[in-house]
Amino acid sequence: MKTDRPITIYKTICDTCHQACEVPFKPNGKKPVFCDACFKNMREPAPVEGAYVRRKDKTVFDTPDNFVARGSLSPATDTNATIMQLKRELSSANAKLDKLIDMFGKFR
Repeated sequence: MKTDRPITIYKTICDTCHQACEVPFKPNGKKPVFCDACFKNMREPAPVEGAYVRRKDKTVFDTPDNFVARGSLSPATDTNATIMQLKRELSSANAKLDKLIDMFGKFR
């Protein structure tokens, strides 16, 4: 979004090279300020057009290899024993919740 109001430029010192520089925001001392050269050196190089670049913050859960098609459980990802254990734990949690609900109902 482009506006017609003038941009205020502030003079400051680069936190990396300690040279005088100008920035389009008022430095507050809480965050580092960088000159153009130091800022460009900090940025990752732009990817080549069409090249595949994996994001650093992408987790293994984002990859299709970690998903299982419906109806096809493999021993590596899920087992019947695991499912049965989860069912038992869920049943136990439900029973405890029912007891709590009954207890609070008596206080009314």
